[in-house]
Amino acid sequence: MTLTNGPTSALLDLTGKTALVTAAGQGLGRAVALRLADAGANIVVSTRRPEPGAAVAEEIRAAGGKAIAVINDVTNLSQIEPALDKATEAFGGVDILANVAGGIHPFTPFLELDETMWQDTMERNVKGSYFMTQAVAKRLVAAGKPGRIVTIGSTAAFRADDLMSAYNAAKAALVQFTRSVAVELAPHKILVNAVLPGPLRTTNTEWIYDDPKIAAQVAQKVPLGHPADPDDVANAVLFFAGRGAGHNTGTLLVVDGGFLCG
Repeated sequence: MTLTNGPTSALLDLTGKTALVTAAGQGLGRAVALRLADAGANIVVSTRRPEPGAAVAEEIRAAGGKAIAVINDVTNLSQIEPALDKATEAFGGVDILANVAGGIHPFTPFLELDETMWQDTMERNVKGSYFMTQAVAKRLVAAGKPGRIVTIGSTAAFRADDLMSAYNAAKAALVQFTRSVAVELAPHKILVNAVLPGPLRTTNTEWIYDDPKIAAQVAQKVPLGHPADPDDVANAVLFFAGRGAGHNTGTLLVVDGGFLCG
């Protein structure tokens, strides 16, 4: 059988592309980096600290892939351009950006949440993705190249998590950010989409799901009975990075085991 667009496997083939993944030293970021590397992409492992990034880059290289590690705290805007310069030096530039950096704040009642916690939450979840996207998009536009940008949001944008008012607000902001930037960058063939996990067990959140009370609540609220794991979300990122999502921009892909249906 001959298909006009090539074999189905080609829809997820990223050979020759370069992906920068933020917060790629552990958990969800590591899973995304490994999944995109397995699809053939060169990987720029972006982390705040050198040791985790170096370990993931070595893991990719040991498996036959190509990867470098860069120091890039996305809340420190002065680190973004040097990280992109290293990506350009190694691989000629970034074609795919996965904005994974973010994270929850401690469970805190709204009436007790202070400015420091609010600011930190907004910087990690919104500021980082905003300015990473801007920096990568500027280079793609200047080079006249298409690109893919995938941001990790959350179902918290639509179904608020308890005692997480700042986090919920940050993830809601990312939804409208994704839609707004998708429209502006569409003429440049830069596609901007978001993956929205529901309950997700990672190295940063396992302490939550190890609580028997919370585990029971998740089992009740998630129709599939358990939280997602990082690979579930990484697979969705791969879809947006590949040719199969060539007519998707401003799209929100929920990966929640049916959580929003409850």
